[in-house]
Amino acid sequence: MLVDDDTDDQEIFLYALRELNLPVLCQFARDGREALKKLAAAGEKPDYIFLDLNMAPMDGRSCLMAMKADPQLRDIPVIIYSTSSDPRTRDEMLMLGASGYWVKDVSISRLCSWLRSLLEEQHVV
Repeated sequence: MLVDDDTDDQEIFLYALRELNLPVLCQFARDGREALKKLAAAGEKPDYIFLDLNMAPMDGRSCLMAMKADPQLRDIPVIIYSTSSDPRTRDEMLMLGASGYWVKDVSISRLCSWLRSLLEEQHVV
């Protein structure tokens, strides 16, 4: 699942997944509230949640905290997927329970490489 309110970033992420030619499905949510609602209704939980930080009405930080407080969601790896490269933000998100932190990049090839290694390493595909 990708939680991001920017449709361009959603399209780039989906394009990168398609370039991998791997059997993965990606669901989208526009903000933290929508993500929590979709996750609560989902029978099968996602293998990963990629979470942007800057969204409204519920931002990524609040969403991460809500997911880590929910016994049904706390074990899903959440990777922050943000434009912020501030090391303090990165450290804070990791302390709040994020499994990783990826700074959005203009390079599709780097995004593809990172996603491939992540998905294959965790045997998602």
